[in-house]
Amino acid sequence: MNTITATFAHSRTVWLLLSIVLAATIATLTLMPQASMPVGPQGVDKLYHMAAFAALIFPTALLRPKWCLRFGCLAILYGGIIEAIQPVFGRSADMSDFWADGLGVAMGIFLGLATRRIFFEL
Repeated sequence: MNTITATFAHSRTVWLLLSIVLAATIATLTLMPQASMPVGPQGVDKLYHMAAFAALIFPTALLRPKWCLRFGCLAILYGGIIEAIQPVFGRSADMSDFWADGLGVAMGIFLGLATRRIFFEL
């Protein structure tokens, strides 16, 4: 295997593992019963949603920029599905959480593409 092929395979593995771990972590934290969640200032959970979904899409924007639109849409859909099923887990669905997820996806794409441009395309 040549160097370019090995680098591509390695970045693909890193991208896939990061994305799976982040998606699983988001599912665990957003579907965990609220009684076991720490309480913070009013509205701080929106910042958590934005940060989580920015982190979820960041590896895609950094390592697979051509997939940003497709995976960004999937990430937003994932956030919507989580909000829709939260009542099953004793949580409440909140449309503003969904909007925070979408904003986080947009931020993650922007930050990932900016980071890629700074470090990989000098």
